[in-house]
Amino acid sequence: MLVSIPRALNGSIRVVTTSLAAMLLCTPGQARAQGPNAGAMADKYAQNARANAALMRQYSWQMRVAVTYKDKPESPALYQMNWAPDGTLQKTLLSAPPKKESGRGIRGRIKKGKIEDFEKWLGELADLVKRYMAPTPGNMMDFYSKATFTAAPDGLVQVSAPAFLQAGDRATFFVDPNTNKPQRYTFTTALEGDPVTGTVTYGHVAGGPQYAEQVTVAVPAKEVSAVVNNFNFIKQ
Repeated sequence: MLVSIPRALNGSIRVVTTSLAAMLLCTPGQARAQGPNAGAMADKYAQNARANAALMRQYSWQMRVAVTYKDKPESPALYQMNWAPDGTLQKTLLSAPPKKESGRGIRGRIKKGKIEDFEKWLGELADLVKRYMAPTPGNMMDFYSKATFTAAPDGLVQVSAPAFLQAGDRATFFVDPNTNKPQRYTFTTALEGDPVTGTVTYGHVAGGPQYAEQVTVAVPAKEVSAVVNNFNFIKQ
């Protein structure tokens, strides 16, 4: 029998991925392919991020969140995303809400204390990933000052550096040398000693903002992964 994610875990995981998608909607800025000046590039990053955030507020869109736990995928959740008048991002569930789980599932095999520990861990994961999705201009200045710029096989420029936000991690941007805009972004880091990987593929609304078209996050040690897709952008 398939094992479903307990309702408590299911809700917590979706909080992680929903928060992640909201943070990812701002482009990480531009990166020059040659002769980088760390200070100038960090300033450009901040300028582009502000401009892209302003463009994003002109659009509504849909977001699909698919979570897998212990190799068992749950039913994807579909949300309508809109900006409220006060500038906060609002989400409305369009798909059917998750069904209540019986005691035969994971809840029946994990003690309550363990479930609560796992939910706490998910919150810490969300906080960690948010940091990688919204680096500060200072983070980017440090990144550019030590990054290596190499040609990728697909014609993009690979901009990569270790110790992006914490010791032992690495961030890599794949930049289009013609537009100086990132097409992909990957990072590897750790949470409580467990490896965490993230990959972002960017899309672009014609005449509008750049956005995170697809986001994947995986923590193999905890057997948790999530895929977030943003689409159907409509100007308001």
